[in-house]
Amino acid sequence: MNLVNKLNEEDWHSWTPRAELSPDFHIKEHEKGKELQIKGKGHSGCYGSWHSRLIQVEENRKYELGAEYEITDVANEQVSIYAIVTWLDEKGALIQRDFIDHLALLNDGIRRLSRTIDSPLQAAMVRLELSFRWSANGMVTWRNISIVECGKLDERLVRVATTYIKPTEDFATNLGLMLEVIDKSGSSNPDIICLTETFYEASVKLPMVEKCQPIPGTLTNELAIKAAAYNSYILFTMYEREDEHIYNTAVLIGRDGGIAGKYRKIHLPLYEAESGVMSGTGHGIFDTDFGRIGVMICYDQEFPESARILALSGAEVIFIPTIGNELLQTKARARDNGLHVVVSGCNGPASSRIIDPMGDIIGHVADEATGVFTADIRLDERRYTYWLSIGDGNGESRSLFKKERRTDEYHALLNSN
Repeated sequence: MNLVNKLNEEDWHSWTPRAELSPDFHIKEHEKGKELQIKGKGHSGCYGSWHSRLIQVEENRKYELGAEYEITDVANEQVSIYAIVTWLDEKGALIQRDFIDHLALLNDGIRRLSRTIDSPLQAAMVRLELSFRWSANGMVTWRNISIVECGKLDERLVRVATTYIKPTEDFATNLGLMLEVIDKSGSSNPDIICLTETFYEASVKLPMVEKCQPIPGTLTNELAIKAAAYNSYILFTMYEREDEHIYNTAVLIGRDGGIAGKYRKIHLPLYEAESGVMSGTGHGIFDTDFGRIGVMICYDQEFPESARILALSGAEVIFIPTIGNELLQTKARARDNGLHVVVSGCNGPASSRIIDPMGDIIGHVADEATGVFTADIRLDERRYTYWLSIGDGNGESRSLFKKERRTDEYHALLNSN
């Protein structure tokens, strides 16, 4: 049942931080119900929202929320337009606030925001807030607002394995070690196994042109057999040769042994570029049967833009095959984006680790030879912080950090340079 269908015109009221900042508010008739309009008054400080009356909900239940809107003359939609659900206990005290932040473009310029979300413990009421801010002459029209109860959330568990092995200067030995550590990982039935960056060839003392191979090729074929045998995804990197170009490429082998995708490293350290490696284009986003993952390779982790783009593209976990051990950066990439980060390093077993969305290390490899660390992580788990952005309640970094970015100011700086 859509709990908003029962709301009449009198069940919505306008809100603004201060009267002098108030935009114009209008409620209009529409073929599918009421339209809630907010329009700027010619100054950039305009800020206002339509707030619903309090709607009864139950704790620890799943709700689907949605709202459609149209905009006119809004300079930066990402900054100026947003929808929020505010959760309150039975006494009306704030528990938490969540952005309704999954955006889809419909026909005729109409947008739809939606989100399926679990209600927090002690939740008894919600308030829907449809907002407009900081756009002098813009206008937004909200319609087709919904909140539907749809049962309990299902846990989305994924078992991930990170590995650590010491490379040698011999191709055959390195391949044997890779297969050995995959066998060790496979015994725990992981959904995905992550290997160290360019483990097969990086330490071999040969010119770069003699260390690379095509995709598919001998190396991918060997790992494909293991992926199919263990019904696991395998993520690794290798030097790929395509025509005259050589790339540092992350390859995702699917559970069936097929190549599920590849990503070519875009941030190249100078030594790698000077050895003839070419920078790739695009970003490492892959859809798997357990969710969407993001991949960065080694030096990519030094640049927060890459991790943020992966998060904005819907990545639910970020994997980093690397030779280095950038502990601070990997913890920051997790905390910046509210995502688990899985690192497979080559600088001691602790450089292969799994980090939770708050930047805390869940665990790391302990074995100095061919080590594995496996953990079950919940993709549906949400981590909240008290007084994070939303005031005297709980806010979620994964949602807040994406929605509250000031893309207008970033673009202004980039354009000035």
